Amino acid sequence: MTGADLALAAGFIRRSQNPDGGWGYQPGRQSLVEPSALCALALHAGDAPEAARRGLAFLESCQKPSGAVGVGPADTVGGWMAYAALLAFHALGAADRERRLRAWILAWEDASRRFSKTDIAEIAARFRYDASIQGWGWTPRTTAWIEPTALFILALRRTGTAATEPRIKSGLALISDRRVPSGGWNFGNPYSRSFELEATALSTALALAALGAAGVREEDAAAAAGLGYLAACLAGEVSTAALAWSVLALKSFPGRAALARDAAARLARLQAPDGGFRGNLFETALAGLVLSGLPILLPAAEGAR
Repeated sequence: MTGADLALAAGFIRRSQNPDGGWGYQPGRQSLVEPSALCALALHAGDAPEAARRGLAFLESCQKPSGAVGVGPADTVGGWMAYAALLAFHALGAADRERRLRAWILAWEDASRRFSKTDIAEIAARFRYDASIQGWGWTPRTTAWIEPTALFILALRRTGTAATEPRIKSGLALISDRRVPSGGWNFGNPYSRSFELEATALSTALALAALGAAGVREEDAAAAAGLGYLAACLAGEVSTAALAWSVLALKSFPGRAALARDAAARLARLQAPDGGFRGNLFETALAGLVLSGLPILLPAAEGAR
């Protein structure tokens, strides 16, 4: 994406900023952490520092003394949107808040430690995955899922956490364990009792982005199968968010460079004259960041691979 295109996206985002400094998914909607964090990142990258600082202030208002960040200021528990706040705290220089949030994310409890051996055996028999593997759920102390696990791995890697960190290694094991045998991932289980569940482009793109961020090579069985599935998906219609995450994922695998370029060109064509993507602020910020080529969403330490 050219600087002018990023500036156009940043203009759409800046014009849509709420009085509290945050953003909803659409203009005029309630401010939430995920769109606010991505929009603040896009403005930071798009040379709109004052608006980015106002976005950061909104995110800071969402953090609790425990370090947790949830969906907004009233959320006292914390949840999956914290991945986006971690990215924003890192990029916008809120070092103490970043440190406390990272510690909270790494200490996150899912449901895996609460399952008995009998529970784990029954889940393995019925749904064919290992429920003892620790990952991240949508909220703490609930079952881990592919999408939040992938998002937290991405954010942790981008903000400098080593791929050898035990929680990241466990998250990668969960992603590998839960892939759909025919290729790709869905948001949760590979099976529902007697039949295989379908993979989705969005979940597959996120899983591959996390694997790539942690240095998993495309020759790895899970990555190879997922890349094949994603390539087939990209031959048809996919959502804007799935396309953006696909571009990010494909950038991690050198053998898929041509597919990444094609997907990026396709994504860039979706930008409206007002700078937005489908009028969705999260998608606009995500697409702008992915297409800009800037390192905001890429692993911080490529040498750790």
